[in-house]
Amino acid sequence: MAKKYSVNWEDDVPVSFEVDGVTYDSLEDVTNPKDRRKLEAMLDTSEFDQASEEFDKEFEEFNKNFDKEFKEMKAESKTMENTILWIFSGVAVLMLLIAGISSFFNVQKLSKEQSADGVVVDVVKRREYINEQDRVYNDYYFPVVQFTAPDGKTRQMQMSEGSSSQEYERGNQVTVLYNSERPLDARIKSAGSSMLMWILPGITGILGIAFGGGVLLVRKFLFSEDETNAA
Repeated sequence: MAKKYSVNWEDDVPVSFEVDGVTYDSLEDVTNPKDRRKLEAMLDTSEFDQASEEFDKEFEEFNKNFDKEFKEMKAESKTMENTILWIFSGVAVLMLLIAGISSFFNVQKLSKEQSADGVVVDVVKRREYINEQDRVYNDYYFPVVQFTAPDGKTRQMQMSEGSSSQEYERGNQVTVLYNSERPLDARIKSAGSSMLMWILPGITGILGIAFGGGVLLVRKFLFSEDETNAA
């Protein structure tokens, strides 16, 4: 008949051992070597099970803490992402607003412009130093144009638009575009002068569209990610 073995525990500590109903206070009290080895094996197995159980508890606690911290970090990240998106949205609106306002003024200016035949009477050279100590500079050339407005008055003025190369010579015939209400607000009719008018609205408009498009794409990605996680 097989022997019955048991280990009695108290506060996770073995306090006694039993072999077929005989109680021993310690393993040294067990006289039969086979019984002692059997009890030792049971003791080792119990300790391993306890250690494994403690490890499982600690691992489960770690997972709970990790999930909690991960959710907190995700919430903070979400808040930061929303803040950045609002900032980028504000920049987009500001850029588009600048583009719209500058375009409006350009259209108004074009609607008030009149043309007149003019002649280049002089070319003024301005030297602008990039590094005065090393004598590094650029020369810019500004044509001085004379034209007669419809009111019969002859006006002579230096254009505000210059170039790094001398595009005009004295005696060149040009078409002058000027504001009928402010004749001194004039420019030479050319592709370059027209392009300069639209640089500001063009750049700000592109930036506004780029920022706005980026915000929409990121929001779409975040919303689809949230819907996927919720599902």
